[in-house]
Amino acid sequence: MIAQVMVIFRYVGIVLIIFSIIRLIQLKKMETNGVEVEAVVVEMKENKVRTGRQVYDEYTPILEYTIEEKVYHTDALATQGDKRYELGQIIRIRCKTDNPEDVIIVGDQRYFFNAVIIGIAGVLMEILPFIVQ
Repeated sequence: MIAQVMVIFRYVGIVLIIFSIIRLIQLKKMETNGVEVEAVVVEMKENKVRTGRQVYDEYTPILEYTIEEKVYHTDALATQGDKRYELGQIIRIRCKTDNPEDVIIVGDQRYFFNAVIIGIAGVLMEILPFIVQ
């Protein structure tokens, strides 16, 4: 029974590692080959987040940008506790040519964080069966 669970863990680990690598490649392609435009912060969504005893503010900037005479609005990554961006601030972004609403902010490495964490989880799931034996 435990051996079967460990085999499942290993397969899930492989899937997570592959997913992580694919996502990192997609992000890197967008970072290097995406269309670079200037976006303006037109709105800041403010949200109070409560987790047990801790309460903090979360700010999500809404970006507006124009590609081929069409105006787009999209949410950027939220920040916790500090306003990284101000209303009216101009930010350089890169977006996919086939999906202009999928954007990353130039120089913001936080977009890679989730993919890296998923990859680490996959590696840990691969190592776990060897530790348990």
